[in-house]
Amino acid sequence: MSGFEITALAVVGFATVVIWSGAKMVPQGHNWTVERFGKYTRTLTPGLNIIVPFIDGIGHRQNM
Repeated sequence: MSGFEITALAVVGFATVVIWSGAKMVPQGHNWTVERFGKYTRTLTPGLNIIVPFIDGIGHRQNM
């Protein structure tokens, strides 16, 4: 493998990890809170939601 192929593979792998960690599937009947650097920012509703990876995190998982 050439240097370009290794670099391209590393970039694709990193992009996959970032996208995978940013997608959150909230189950039916639940709400999750999102915290940015430890401060509440919003509430995720059931379904597919997107957060900013490595900056946002899930604070509390609430059963409704």
